Amino acid sequence: MTLLETSKAKPLFRRPGRNVLLGIFAGLMAILTYYATHALFPALGETPIRMLAIFVFAVILWVTEAIPLFATSLVVLASQVWFLTVLPGNDVEIDSSAFFAAMGNPIIVIFLGGFILAQAVQQEKIDEQMAAQLLRPFGTHPWAIMAGLMCITALFSMWMSNTATTAMMVVMIGPILRQIPDNKPLRKALMLSIPFGANIGGVGTPIGTPPNAIAVAQLHDRGLDIDFLTWMMLTMPILIGGLILMWGLLLVAYRPGRTKLDLKPQNEFRMTRKAAVVYTTFALTVGLWLIGGQFGIPTAVAAVVPVAILTATGVIGRADFNRLDWATLALIAGGIALGSGITESQLDLWIMSLVPQEGITITTLAAICCIVVVAMSTIMSNTVACNIVLPLALAIGVSLGGNTELQVMAVMIAVGASFGMGLPISTPPNVIAYATGEIDTRDMIRVGGLTSIVVTAFIVLTGPTVLEWMLR
Repeated sequence: MTLLETSKAKPLFRRPGRNVLLGIFAGLMAILTYYATHALFPALGETPIRMLAIFVFAVILWVTEAIPLFATSLVVLASQVWFLTVLPGNDVEIDSSAFFAAMGNPIIVIFLGGFILAQAVQQEKIDEQMAAQLLRPFGTHPWAIMAGLMCITALFSMWMSNTATTAMMVVMIGPILRQIPDNKPLRKALMLSIPFGANIGGVGTPIGTPPNAIAVAQLHDRGLDIDFLTWMMLTMPILIGGLILMWGLLLVAYRPGRTKLDLKPQNEFRMTRKAAVVYTTFALTVGLWLIGGQFGIPTAVAAVVPVAILTATGVIGRADFNRLDWATLALIAGGIALGSGITESQLDLWIMSLVPQEGITITTLAAICCIVVVAMSTIMSNTVACNIVLPLALAIGVSLGGNTELQVMAVMIAVGASFGMGLPISTPPNVIAYATGEIDTRDMIRVGGLTSIVVTAFIVLTGPTVLEWMLR
């Protein structure tokens, strides 16, 4: 073979692929953001501008999936450590531990416990028994089973971590998915019903999701209390309406057909020693997730129970442990690190300073903050988004309205944070569902994004009037 023939067979310069071009585009947009912000806002410090560039870079990579999502998270973590703590020129002093702490965040422990518990349940075929028993009342039609999945998930998410709920329900749905061919849209519909049901269900109680607890706590610090029952009365209409809307969208987007699904266990169940350990551990863990808070036991601490018991008893061996979805844990850590960077770099203060305070009513402020928190929660942790927006909103709102108006605004922001669910990184339930490989980013945007827009519009248009009337 001649040199010419060799060059024809294997070109020295190949056309760059789509993902390479997207990566280059993300880098160019980050550089453009950096210099444009310097030019347009010369008073803004170097550190928040660098963080803004990293933020734009991460969002583009996460949305386009030019590289794997977990890889983007690791790039975000590395970029923050390098540009915000090592590279000279920063005007805000940040310790690198603020970003490394994301790898040991309590939410990581919750996921780890959920993954180990889920793997043990699958190994012992317990998931088939649980799916058959809990979903049996909903019949065998796909539309009814989908409704059952959403209702059961939402109910659990009202009282326990929506992360743990999703991990548990994803395990239960396994035997059902095995009855559906890979190319059927029903698989996507059933899988999407779980994280969306968990996200919506979390708004129902003050303990359902961290933004709710943040809102109640910050109102309490200002002498404004919303009790448990009042919170449920305020949010249940949104919860029920959101579930109905999401269920309808899933039916339209992924037509299930008339296929009937068999919810009976596919294999004969045997109560072995390992199965008994898993059942006991499962009951203990879920029990602690449900009532542990009343005894001062955080959800993350309860998540250590399956980690310790199932590995110590040999139910989860070394090979099983290595098969856990570590990429998902890296993805979550990246989202946490991004939120920390926005706060630590003081970029959040600049963003909220863009909201005009003169000539604005508290109703308008509540609407703006609700929209902002939904948008932020779509691309980062809803807890972080709420932590950023709510304190500043309340600080601004004190001079604009009375106590009732402040309570209404806090509820709107907290509920809005749970409806930012248009991307895989938006919420931990979304991450878990995405990690199964059954759905992709387009599926999340298609249904979750539309629901976010519709519910946000409903909250903004009716929230101030309805919530204020209910609180008086």
